[in-house]
Amino acid sequence: MKVIGLTGTIGSGKEIVREIFEKNANSYSVVLSSLLKEDALKKQGIKITREIRQNLGNELRKQYGTNVLVKIAVSFMQKNKDFLIIEGIRSPGEADFLREKFGDDFKLISVDASQQTRFERISHRGREGDPKTWEEFVKLDERDQGKDEPEYGQQVRKCIEMADIALQNDGSLEELQKKVEDVIKQF
Repeated sequence: MKVIGLTGTIGSGKEIVREIFEKNANSYSVVLSSLLKEDALKKQGIKITREIRQNLGNELRKQYGTNVLVKIAVSFMQKNKDFLIIEGIRSPGEADFLREKFGDDFKLISVDASQQTRFERISHRGREGDPKTWEEFVKLDERDQGKDEPEYGQQVRKCIEMADIALQNDGSLEELQKKVEDVIKQF
């Protein structure tokens, strides 16, 4: 089984890349942010924002190590699949753990787009908790990429630099689909 880690900036298209993999390859996926205990906060009436998710992830990595979320994700592996897709690698410790565990069967794929393109996408998708203004977006984007973050914090820029394959996603959905299909053929 091949293990694919997806990393990338906010609004770059990681979710779409995962969906293309699911559609075109015998794969199973885990979205790391879905492993956070958001349901407990919702029951307390706390609105879940991207900042809340960042804080939850940081707290887990601080308490249990920078690879805690991927350790959980790996436990979901299904032996009858060709690929395990792990969306949302945000810490070099996560990528390092997967490289050590799976060796050449692990590939880290980064997805990126210009900041303006990503803001436009986020503005149009209307997902709960997404930033509404350019200023909110820039602040969140900088934090996600690692600016002023501790070692256990969000470190997406470092993860992008570690990637085996880089997908630039400033074009159309069709262009991205072709790029991902070409990546799948490499395996």
